[in-house]
Amino acid sequence: MNKPEYIKKGKCIWCLQSKPEVEFNTKPHTIPKTLNPHNIGFDICDSCNSFFGSDDKFSKVTFSVDKVLKEFFNVHKFLLIHKKDSNSWKNFKSQFFSYYHTSRTLKLNVDYIRNAQYANELTRKFKRGIYNIFLQEYHRNTQLALDNKFERIRQFVRHDNGELPLYYLKNNDGVRLMGDFETPFELSFNDYTLNILEEYGFYHLSMTGLNFFIAATYKADSNMEYLINQAREIIGTGFVFTELIELKKLNEIDFTLRNWN
Repeated sequence: MNKPEYIKKGKCIWCLQSKPEVEFNTKPHTIPKTLNPHNIGFDICDSCNSFFGSDDKFSKVTFSVDKVLKEFFNVHKFLLIHKKDSNSWKNFKSQFFSYYHTSRTLKLNVDYIRNAQYANELTRKFKRGIYNIFLQEYHRNTQLALDNKFERIRQFVRHDNGELPLYYLKNNDGVRLMGDFETPFELSFNDYTLNILEEYGFYHLSMTGLNFFIAATYKADSNMEYLINQAREIIGTGFVFTELIELKKLNEIDFTLRNWN
């Protein structure tokens, strides 16, 4: 019995290799399973698929790209939707965080504040994780991720080369736009989103009440005015969002709701 192959175009969107150099037998979750267990992609070879989910003991931050992304979003989602009592935290599982109910303390277990090099690498892996799910979901929806305009995403995410910015809309203290956080996380690729991507090079990603803009193509480099105006329109009176920043450190994002009253 032949193994199922997850192929549409027949070339990996990350390493650009085809069979028989690479295989496509491993089910590729385009978004980490704890955030969305349903979305299965294609044209992601077994080697690249394994790379994103595998820890690397030789790296300063040993955790995989997928793990860094999902750990922070999972704790943020859990804090928003669950009542915190002595029982709810029994099911709380995290390699990055520990919760002590008696003192109502959430402790970050990774050395991400005092060690500047570690903090920089952790932030970089988080950014690569955001760009990773963008390109995989884009291809799942359009089958167009092999385009040369995404080469710098390939270099940044798969080969850890170069640098790409991640822009973040800072939330006002204690405020989130509450959605249905029980529903698996999705990326939108409707006509409007695709037109903005094509014309300006930016993609707006909203995830568990947190909002990001990624510079998906080279066009973004010459369209910063669009991004600034778009952010200004979203911020409005400043009740929910306060400013647009280029993310430099992960602690600029209030994942653990430390600024909530």
